[in-house]
Amino acid sequence: MMSKITKKDLHDLIERMPEGFTLEDLQYRLFVLQKLEKAEAQLKQGQKTTTLDEMRDLVKQWRGEMEQGNTRNVQ
Repeated sequence: MMSKITKKDLHDLIERMPEGFTLEDLQYRLFVLQKLEKAEAQLKQGQKTTTLDEMRDLVKQWRGEMEQGNTRNVQ
């Protein structure tokens, strides 16, 4: 699902960016806005979204799996 952005929206976003921002800064901001719009649409449709605590648990799990993989490679 690709978000549509108007020229005015893009102009307003650029105006709110700090002086000296990079293209990567702008791309990241657009990426975050797209994710937020998607999450908002999912909530409106009654779809389940992942909570912050669920995401933290997933990150802990992934880090644990990565550490176990690194330990196996070291031995």
